[in-house]
Amino acid sequence: MSNSPTRVPKPRTERDYSPAFLLACAGFWVLAGTMSYLWGSSLAAGLIMIFLAIVFGIGAIAVSTKVQPPAKETAALPPSNPRRTWLILAGLIFAHGIVAVALCRHWLPLIDTYTFQRDACNNLLHGIDPFGTTQADIYGSRYNFYDPGMVVNGRVQVGFQYPPLTLFWALPGYFLGDVRYSYIFAVMISAGLLFAIVPNSRSLRIAALLLLNPLTFFVEIMCWTEPLVLLTLSGTLYAAMKKRWWLPIALGLFLASKQYNVLALPFLAALIQPFHWKSYGKLVGGALLVAAATVLPFALWNFPGLWRDLVLFHLAQPFRAQSLSFAVPYPIFLKIGPVILLVFVVWAMMKRMRNAAMFAACYGVSLLLLFSTSKQAFCNYYFLIAQAFWWGVAALPNLSLRPRARRSAQEIVSIRGEDASRM
Repeated sequence: MSNSPTRVPKPRTERDYSPAFLLACAGFWVLAGTMSYLWGSSLAAGLIMIFLAIVFGIGAIAVSTKVQPPAKETAALPPSNPRRTWLILAGLIFAHGIVAVALCRHWLPLIDTYTFQRDACNNLLHGIDPFGTTQADIYGSRYNFYDPGMVVNGRVQVGFQYPPLTLFWALPGYFLGDVRYSYIFAVMISAGLLFAIVPNSRSLRIAALLLLNPLTFFVEIMCWTEPLVLLTLSGTLYAAMKKRWWLPIALGLFLASKQYNVLALPFLAALIQPFHWKSYGKLVGGALLVAAATVLPFALWNFPGLWRDLVLFHLAQPFRAQSLSFAVPYPIFLKIGPVILLVFVVWAMMKRMRNAAMFAACYGVSLLLLFSTSKQAFCNYYFLIAQAFWWGVAALPNLSLRPRARRSAQEIVSIRGEDASRM
């Protein structure tokens, strides 16, 4: 037996192959593409970035299915000083609220999303059904935003084009003097829920990205309703990871916040671990009951008007040449877009979705495929898509692709010592 010292190989460094990087890239590309469109850059540049976002997002989901959880720790590590981190977040939220309110007070753009919600709140408070009525056409002949049959005698033939939950949420802002204040609150609460899911530095940076992003202020000023969708998405992820018994309620409100959220139903398996069809049916059933409860009063009041405003009006919306959509340069995408979306949904359902992060990622990619091939696609949609990707990053556990960690140098020395003693 040789007495030469045992050579200990240098341990190889573990790499973190979690989907965080890919999801972060997807969120970045969506934000960059939207901002390039917002500030007047070419349509081609925006579409290239949207395409890369789709590639990154689908790649993230594919990689996530190979991630193996560690033996003990399955959640992201908490911050070393949570109190200081919470104080930083509170300061960011407060600063965002001050700036957003100031911008709304000094800037009221000519947009129907504001007038529709303001007038709907006024009608409801005066006992008038907001659905099934008409709205003043504030654009006139300057813009062709509606088909000729949708405007009669200067009135748009729609009452309130958003779900009733949006109307309920807009009421506090209306009482305070501006319905947009409700969406500022939604963004602020979303940031708090995001950080509460996994209170670490990663979540703090993502919350800061939401609160300090110019696109967020633009969405609030334009009175788009996506901040409410983001709030209900945040509540769903928080319930899935922290308060399981809240999940049917949070998910029901999420489904009731916008018509396109029906796309999230195939991905609910990611919120049920271990997955069982019975659990899936129970969760979906409870969530649909909560969603129906928000719609039922208005359905009983005037169902034809509700159906016209929430469904038929959107199906009759015209093609908008200003859209950030592949259908603008290539109209064929209006036909093949739904097929691409269906293929993705089937592919994602065949994957083993493991956690809430996967739910957010699949939801974001499905919206990205929907709107990037549709007849209308604007900043508010891409704002939500980007946040869905970032929320997926925040909800990710600290995982590695390697199913087994490599042995440390000390373990190698010990094993070789045992082998030498047996010789």
